[in-house]
Amino acid sequence: MAGFIDAIKRSYTGGDQYDKMAKNLQKQFIQEMNQMADQPGNLPKLASMDMKYNYFMQKRRAERHGITLRHRYHLEEEYAQGVSALMGKDQRYITRIPVLVCKSERAYFMGQKKLREIRSQETICSYTVFTEHQDINASYCCPNCGDVNSVRQLLEQGCRSCQTRFVMSDLYPRITNSYTMKEKSYSRTRPLPFLLIGILTGLILFFTVTSHLLEKDQNDWVNYFVGISGTAFGGLVMGFLIYAVTMIVLLIVDAARSGSRVSAFNQTRNKLPPLMQRYDPYFSVDFFAGKVNQLLKTLVYTDDYDNCSVYEKGGSNICPDIVDLDYQGVMGLNDFSSDGRYVFVDVDVYARSACVTNQKFRMKDEIFRMKLCRSVMVYDDCNASVHHIVCASCGASFDAVRQKKCPYCHSPYALRNYDWVVTEFERK
Repeated sequence: MAGFIDAIKRSYTGGDQYDKMAKNLQKQFIQEMNQMADQPGNLPKLASMDMKYNYFMQKRRAERHGITLRHRYHLEEEYAQGVSALMGKDQRYITRIPVLVCKSERAYFMGQKKLREIRSQETICSYTVFTEHQDINASYCCPNCGDVNSVRQLLEQGCRSCQTRFVMSDLYPRITNSYTMKEKSYSRTRPLPFLLIGILTGLILFFTVTSHLLEKDQNDWVNYFVGISGTAFGGLVMGFLIYAVTMIVLLIVDAARSGSRVSAFNQTRNKLPPLMQRYDPYFSVDFFAGKVNQLLKTLVYTDDYDNCSVYEKGGSNICPDIVDLDYQGVMGLNDFSSDGRYVFVDVDVYARSACVTNQKFRMKDEIFRMKLCRSVMVYDDCNASVHHIVCASCGASFDAVRQKKCPYCHSPYALRNYDWVVTEFERK
C-alpha cells in the first residue's frame, strides 16, 4: 500500500530525477519501436542486449512463417503518464517503471494480405534501469592480450585485438523489459447481434407453433400478425437479456482469471525477495522479472535448443508456431530451492501469443513454466562486471552468452556460474 501511495505522490509531483529521466527514455524507446515497425533492421538503441537479440530472433521466426508484423504506438498531446509502484533502489542500480497510456496499432500480414489488425488503448510499462557508478566509456585491459578496450567494445564485440569474449552486465541506462496492458472495454461488444438473434429465434418459434392456425382458419390474419408483433417484441427483450447475461458472465470470468493472476503476482512479490536475499542481498524482483521475460522470449524464438546457452536441457523447440509474444506482467512463483551451490526458482509466466499453424493465424492466452538456476556466488550486477570466457578444455574464448558449447572443441560451458539459465521449460 505504501508503494502505491508513493507512486501517486511521485506522479503528482513529477518524481525525482530518475523518474523524470525514465519518462523521457520511455518516450524515446516508443519512438524507436515505431522506427523498427517501418524498418525492422533498426533495433531500439535503448533496449538491452537481450531485448535486441530477441527482436532479431522474432523477426527471423516471423519471416519463416511468411509473417510481417507492424506495431506502432501513437502518442497524443494529452496522454496519461506516471510512475508505477514497482520500483526500487539499492547500492548498485536504480529501477524506475514509468507507465504511459497511448493508442496502439498492431497488424499482421502474410504477403500483402492483412491477417489481423488490433487497435486498442494500451498502458505501456517499461523497466528502466540506471546505475550511478558505471562509466560506459571506461577503459579495460584485456586479460588475454593486454590491449586496452572500452567497456562498450568488450560487451558488444569483444576485444578488438584478440577477439576475447566476456560475460558482463549491460550498459545503462537501458530498457530491460517492456510490456503492455490492454484496456478492456466491454462496451465495444455491440448488443445489436444479440437483439437480432433474439427476434429471429422468437419468429422461428412462432411460425413453427402457429403455422397450423392458418390451415384451420384462413381469415385469422389479424390475430396472426398480432402474434408476430408480440413475438418480435418478446424476442427483442430476450435478446437484450441474453446480451446482459453474456456481459455479466464475461465480467465474472475475467474477474476470476484476473484474481488468480493477481494472487500469483502478489505471492511472488512477497515471497521471492526474502528467499533470494539470503544469497543476493540486493536482489530485485522487478529486475528478475525483466530477466525472466527475456529468457522466455529467447526460448520461444530460438530454434536450436542444443546450442542455446541459456537453456541447459536442449532438444526441439516447443513453440515453433509462435510469431509474437506479449508478456502480461504477471509471474507466479511455484517453488524455490537451493543445494548450497545453486539456487533454483520455479515460476509460471503469463503471456499472450500470436501463432501460425498450417497457414492459419490465431491468438491465445498461454502460461509458460520455467525453472531457472544460478550460482549462489553471483549477484545481479549492473556496474559492468567482467567475466573472462575461457573454455576449460582448449582455452579458447567465444560468445558463451549465445553459444552453449565451445565452437572449437565442442565442450559445454556452464553459464549458470555467471548468470540465470533455464533448466526446465514447459508450455502449459
